[in-house]
Amino acid sequence: MSISKFGFGLMAGFAAGMAVSLFKDENGQRLGAPLKRDLESFQHDAMSLLDGINKAKQASADLMANMPAAERAISDISDDVHHYEERTAPIINNIKRDADEVDDDLEDPKSE
Repeated sequence: MSISKFGFGLMAGFAAGMAVSLFKDENGQRLGAPLKRDLESFQHDAMSLLDGINKAKQASADLMANMPAAERAISDISDDVHHYEERTAPIINNIKRDADEVDDDLEDPKSE
């Protein structure tokens, strides 16, 4: 359905609703009174939805604006971990070598 057909259908529905709302029921109440409340509720819901969509768009824009900083932070953390591994590798290797020597001594005690 094209937009112009949708718009025409919407306008035709609105006109029909307006015509029906002018009629009165057996108690003399206009039929449009409940429709007016429903329309106001619909308008409020539509505005809330529009507000939510706008907030989601803003959050998305904020996220995209902050992505470079987050990526830099992640990269910096990764670099820090890599440097820490490089600095601790010799210490860990020494500890492992010492542990292996202690293990060898326990398995085969040297005679003095």
